[in-house]
Amino acid sequence: MYICRAAWQKCAPLARTCTTRFARNAAAPVRQMSSGGTPGSAGDNLMYIILCGGSFAGAGYYVYKTLTTDSARFQDRVTEISSRPKSEWTPKPWPSNKEDE
Repeated sequence: MYICRAAWQKCAPLARTCTTRFARNAAAPVRQMSSGGTPGSAGDNLMYIILCGGSFAGAGYYVYKTLTTDSARFQDRVTEISSRPKSEWTPKPWPSNKEDE
């Protein structure tokens, strides 16, 4: 701990002078970068809008088509299951006797 404090006391004045020198240079005028315009302008996100909108429309169409065409298949399966012969269900006696099984 003592070594760290001694090193900090030696290096602190140097660090302060370096930071103040860089702070003075920061007063230079800001230059415009050579990009085409501001980021996120109207034309930049057009491809994402088209892609997401198309995906959403396709998903909506798929859900609609699946729900409308599968209703007949669903009704057929329900009638088939309900027409199967059912045996009468009888519960096991409680408490279960291990010798009976």
